Amino acid sequence: MSSFENKKDSNEVFRIIVFLSPFIFLLFFAFLQILNLSYFQADDFKTQSESNRLYQSKIFPQRGFIYDSNDVLLVENNIQQDLQINPNIIENPSFFLKQISDLLELNYSKIESDFFIRATGKNPNEPYFLIKNLSEKQIAKISVNLEKIKGAEIISSFSRNVIHKEIMAPVLGYVGNISKQEIFNNPELTKYSGLKVGKTGIEKDLDSILRGDIGFRIQERDSFGKLVRNISIEPPKKGKNLRLSIDLELQKKLFYDFKGRKGALVAIEPKTGLIRALISSPTYDPNLLNTINDYDEVRNLFSDQDSPLFNRALSGQYPPASTLKPFVGMAALEAKTISWEKEILDSGEYLVEGDQRPYRGWKEGGHGKVDMNKAIIESSDVYFYSLAYDLTINNLSPFLEKFGFGEQSGLTIREGTGILPSRKWKLGYIGESWFKGDTINMGIGQGYITATPLQIAVAYSALANKGELVQPRIIEKIGEENTETVIKKNISLIDDLNWKRIEKSLLGVVEASNGTANNIYDRNIRIAGKTGTAQVKSIIETEYELLRVDKSLRDHALFVGYGPVEEPKLVVVAIIENGESGSAVAAPLVRKAINLYSKK
Repeated sequence: MSSFENKKDSNEVFRIIVFLSPFIFLLFFAFLQILNLSYFQADDFKTQSESNRLYQSKIFPQRGFIYDSNDVLLVENNIQQDLQINPNIIENPSFFLKQISDLLELNYSKIESDFFIRATGKNPNEPYFLIKNLSEKQIAKISVNLEKIKGAEIISSFSRNVIHKEIMAPVLGYVGNISKQEIFNNPELTKYSGLKVGKTGIEKDLDSILRGDIGFRIQERDSFGKLVRNISIEPPKKGKNLRLSIDLELQKKLFYDFKGRKGALVAIEPKTGLIRALISSPTYDPNLLNTINDYDEVRNLFSDQDSPLFNRALSGQYPPASTLKPFVGMAALEAKTISWEKEILDSGEYLVEGDQRPYRGWKEGGHGKVDMNKAIIESSDVYFYSLAYDLTINNLSPFLEKFGFGEQSGLTIREGTGILPSRKWKLGYIGESWFKGDTINMGIGQGYITATPLQIAVAYSALANKGELVQPRIIEKIGEENTETVIKKNISLIDDLNWKRIEKSLLGVVEASNGTANNIYDRNIRIAGKTGTAQVKSIIETEYELLRVDKSLRDHALFVGYGPVEEPKLVVVAIIENGESGSAVAAPLVRKAINLYSKK
């Protein structure tokens, strides 16, 4: 072979090598990549693969049941079907939502708004319920088309149902979704995302006990998010049951007797502090809020000017009016500014030196000569004007404080404190000095002083117990454990006979012919009590008939009583807003409550 041919062969080999070199390089690179993926990064990709097909989902617990004092079920859990979506799997949200809205005949804008509100939340990729409480027709439509809808499935859940609705709403309250503010106040609630929590009432106060603990399940799902199999399940823990002190039958009868009037009623056992009835009127159906289906109806409820969501029994702040007079009398006896027998002339008005304005009593012409017994029975304003003036605010406020005025009772953090005024309070809140006229008005439960119906009930319980002030409670049993009576304090008087003397006068309010509540006298069950008329607007006498045209400016009617006097079983406070006459509209409710409970 010639040298020319050898050179030609060498050139051809070189050209072949140059031609194939890119392919050889690519092949080598591919080999290295395969080696990298199959060996060096194998564990990483295996982990990623597992996370794509394995999902952890929450299992929500069943909320604890609530019963009345006779073990009658008050709140139950109904099973409902909800549409849960998984944002991780939804590729085209707009198309997905259009599918759902067309299939279920729902407003697209509404579910789109719900979807994108959640998408901007704290856990936007966490599965959640887009549509709750599906109807049978909706369930049927979804079930047939579920295979075509990527990222959706039907899940069973519990909805809260208050059996007696409006009757028990002020006591039980309602549940709702956890708000951002609630999570901010209590970061622990983050792990309960998707679970409903108590918003008001017992549902809120005992929420941590009622809600139970969330469970979890690990599931294998396909690329469409459909369940392949359950790998592991940690079951949820049901919330504890509660037994309340409320007597449902008593609550029902008193609720219907309220006849929709605005006001409140509290019935409490003085010895145990157990609340047997608690009414706030007007009220509402808590099931509207437990499972919101009609947003317009909910909006109307929150904008109602009569404030049905406001708990008047716990937070309503009213002038105690003449129901305060027995305490003012005891304060004067303690300060020794008056004796039990000393008489004062009640001519219908009280005059203070240097003050041009007379302080008028409710009875034209006055009550004549009155001692403390007659002053309580007939509710003489002039007598208590005089007592308050001589007492001064420095003695009156500290004495009233002993009976729980001006502070929460301890039943719930939701209750109001009322106002127990003092020199310091007025200077701080009003920016003015305290005047003698302020003390005079306070002597008949008017002016700056206010109290909740619960506070008045607690104070009269201490009267019925002859000084033993018991903390009110509405829970008799949590799970299997009973709650106990808590005695907050024992109030002592210089002369213990004054307890009996005051009680005798309160008996006279009902039993004496000149008593302001003689209309409810019943010889079978003796009750002690006190009427009250709380002035809504300060007026002169000639204006009152004109004022009555506006019902909202009429006086509030109050009555508080306890009985049977021999062994008091119940203290009851009734306040009817703009009811005018305590003896006519409030006292019969108190009489009925004590009669019903005593006979039981």
